[in-house]
Amino acid sequence: MKRIVSLLLCVLMVFSLSLPAFAAAEPEEYPTIYVTGAQTNDIYSAEGERIWDLDVDAMAVVKQAIKPCLEELLTGMASRDYKAYAETVNSYVAPIFEKVVLDKNGEASNGSHPAKHSSSVEVEEKYSGYGIWDYRFWYDWRLSPIVTAEELKDYIDRVTEATGKEKVQLVGRCYGANVIQTYITLYKDHALENVSDISYFASSVMGIDYMSALFSGEVVLDDKAVSNFVQYFLEEEELIEDDVLSGFVYALIEVFRYAEVLGIGTDTLLLLFDEIKYDLIPTLLPNIIGSWASYWSMVTADKYEEAIEFIYGDRKDEYAGLIEKTDRYHYEVQLCVEETILELQDKGINFYIFSKYGFPDMPLYDGAANESDSTTSVPRQSFGAECSDFGETFSDEYINSLSDTTYLSPDYKINAASALIPERSWFVKGLHHDWFGELHDMTLEIMRYDMTVHNEKYPQYLLRVNSDTLVPVTESDDDYVKSTQGIVGAAIRLLTAFIRVLTNIINGKLSLDLSGLIG
Repeated sequence: MKRIVSLLLCVLMVFSLSLPAFAAAEPEEYPTIYVTGAQTNDIYSAEGERIWDLDVDAMAVVKQAIKPCLEELLTGMASRDYKAYAETVNSYVAPIFEKVVLDKNGEASNGSHPAKHSSSVEVEEKYSGYGIWDYRFWYDWRLSPIVTAEELKDYIDRVTEATGKEKVQLVGRCYGANVIQTYITLYKDHALENVSDISYFASSVMGIDYMSALFSGEVVLDDKAVSNFVQYFLEEEELIEDDVLSGFVYALIEVFRYAEVLGIGTDTLLLLFDEIKYDLIPTLLPNIIGSWASYWSMVTADKYEEAIEFIYGDRKDEYAGLIEKTDRYHYEVQLCVEETILELQDKGINFYIFSKYGFPDMPLYDGAANESDSTTSVPRQSFGAECSDFGETFSDEYINSLSDTTYLSPDYKINAASALIPERSWFVKGLHHDWFGELHDMTLEIMRYDMTVHNEKYPQYLLRVNSDTLVPVTESDDDYVKSTQGIVGAAIRLLTAFIRVLTNIINGKLSLDLSGLIG
């Protein structure tokens, strides 16, 4: 009996000692397939010449084109016929894209191809320590996501076979998210069987507004958005190399905005654009980015049918092959995005949405003044979060109207409560569309440990403080609200900047030579 009791005690001791080990056991580690966005894979010609990434001297093209294009524009304004102007613009721009455009079926009939393709890249056998780049998915980003989704499905099978894992994690960056969304929509059962987690970085699944404005011809120049955009590029992107001249232009735009003069200029441009767009855009776009079905998937759902009509009009039969591909994405994938995500989440796939903000958006559409990552607006990236205009915060009235501020950002710029999955939606301030920093490692950790925004390590709102470091956003992190606002402060800054420009010209430190632009 003692032996039996002793044996039982030993078993209980071993079992009890093993409990902490079981409790602290690491979760299952799955390989991550990273689907990067458009233009992230060089394109080569059939002869092996690298034809993308484009290496073009944009200013040289502008100098060549500006005089003949301006002449045709003035002629068109007199005759109200802009066909010749559109053809002239096309003659300078289309040759830049000539080798990378697709045919009217949305196919690479000229033999052009991506530098790498996952179908021909060996899948490494790796069984632990998976990183973001271990299984990068290589594809031709010009093609329809319908085509690429099937390639992704096959690549997932190759990765699970090589690693011996039952499932993979998917991460989609920008257009890469569109590819993943197409895969999980068209191959839903395969995804449920083979995918554990999905993360979207700065996703274009819900579309890109300025792309939609261009494709549909519904360009809007909001003076506030234009001012934000130009001032940002002057200050941050060093659009004008001379700091003194840049400061003067910055201050001048600010005065124009507060004096409501900038709007007069943008309204005039729009009146002209509304006359030329019916000839210019349908002539130009099919010969450049409009030939890529991938870019059509970035047109927002509400603008798609309008854009097809605007671009192709009575040429739909001519472009039937391409339209068939873009139609399929729109009607089978795009129109049921939110429904598909929620359905798959309910069935066991975890979704994580990462949005970026702190930059002005392209000022080409109504609402462009809102927060963005310079390419995609916060509401689009996040599947519905509300945000303030760039450089501003929510009003006190808005904040006081909220019954629940759980998902309100500490800097009062974003409210994630209206996002599709607020508890799994993160926002990184100061992280440009093309920057990632710590986001890659953070995402892998969040997916592995099935975190929500309520964890202590990675709160919902984070701030990029340098290329590699993210810290929690605080109320004082608004870098864009100036201490002196209004027309008086703007006028003082303009006068100061003007005096600096004159002083530098007198002292020979600044030369204004624009003669080479129109030669």
